[in-house]
Amino acid sequence: MSEDRGNDLHAAIENVLKGPELKLPAGHWVVDKEGHKRGSVRIKWYEDGAGRTYRQHHLGSDDVPDLEMAESDLATIDVYPRDAAPVFVGHYWLTGTPAPLAANVACTDYSVAKGGKLVAYRWDGERELSADKFHWIKTD
Repeated sequence: MSEDRGNDLHAAIENVLKGPELKLPAGHWVVDKEGHKRGSVRIKWYEDGAGRTYRQHHLGSDDVPDLEMAESDLATIDVYPRDAAPVFVGHYWLTGTPAPLAANVACTDYSVAKGGKLVAYRWDGERELSADKFHWIKTD
């Protein structure tokens, strides 16, 4: 049922767990962390992608083609409002120094399973998130 690709429930679960994705133009792909070719990329769903390339609007560390995105592709994506409540996400395998992705968006997935950082955010009810509130340990 929910595991059946192509149905609405599967699409909704994928969107909640992994965030929205955009298909790359025909003939283009990225290679993910496990070596699989992917024809779509995760995007910065908390930013307006108008006038940006796939590389600029991609969320993650894959090498993404620097091609213009079609406005029609972006029409299907609901941008998370800047005045919405803070949201904390995972499943992005980020690298680098933890920091907010937007004023109200934080990711705590910094690739701990692959030797990255185990990350937490100390949230005290603030509407605007701060880099100072991230805490982590390196797992080498």
